Amino acid sequence: MSEKRKTAWLLLLVAIFYISTLQANQTSPQRIITLSPHLAELVVLLGAGDRLLGVVEHSDFPEQVKMIPRVGGAAGLDLEQILSIKPDLILAWHGGTRETDIVRLKQLGLRVVSINSETLQDIPDSIKIIGLLLNQQQRATGLIEEFNTRLKQISERNKNRALHPVFIEISSQPLMGLTNRHPFAAGLELCGLINIFPEQDKAAIITDIESVFSRNVEYVLLRQGVTNNEKLARRNFYQINDDRTIVFVSFDEDIAFRQTPRLLDAVIDVCNTVNASK
Repeated sequence: MSEKRKTAWLLLLVAIFYISTLQANQTSPQRIITLSPHLAELVVLLGAGDRLLGVVEHSDFPEQVKMIPRVGGAAGLDLEQILSIKPDLILAWHGGTRETDIVRLKQLGLRVVSINSETLQDIPDSIKIIGLLLNQQQRATGLIEEFNTRLKQISERNKNRALHPVFIEISSQPLMGLTNRHPFAAGLELCGLINIFPEQDKAAIITDIESVFSRNVEYVLLRQGVTNNEKLARRNFYQINDDRTIVFVSFDEDIAFRQTPRLLDAVIDVCNTVNASK
């Protein structure tokens, strides 16, 4: 087991112990705030959407989440709004929510639990932790089993596929791509799409076209939000002067960038598109 996974397992065990201790003295939380769109989605998925009273910007799935009051976004948190909700649980995104915001909330006496959402395995782990927090363990178990079954099915369907180097572009200016520190990139490896930037310290990196070409990339994944004019410019940008041809594949960033079970829908869609292009 890698050091990264050992750390993740330790965080999971500590969280479970912490939650169990709290549950011995507290009832299930009834006034919940989430500080990331994917955490809001997981709360609803676990059947506690009626207890979700505050979310951050871009929380838009499922539909009911759009109607929940916003408590902040990229510019920071609205502490006055948060305090007015009187939350008994705030779910923060470990590594995504600013640490200064977490510290401030705790200083105000609020209960904050940070959820790790970095790897593919963190998705079922997150469901387990939040399920414990919300006293929805049975529902969490079912969701985890369903997620793991889908993972196995994707792997089985693609176990004999050839390996293909892929670059997941998330920005052109500057040129940025996902690494395997993001679960979407890691999920694509189940169907033989190998990230050309696998081992990095961050989920996204800034790179250059020479570095992309030097790794013999075959497929470039582009966000669906990229316009037709931008796609035309990309074809010129990624032009190679030899016999190799780069294939462009679109992916739904609204699904792929959410660390929830829906992420596998984006993985399957890309895998099917690539397989059909061969």
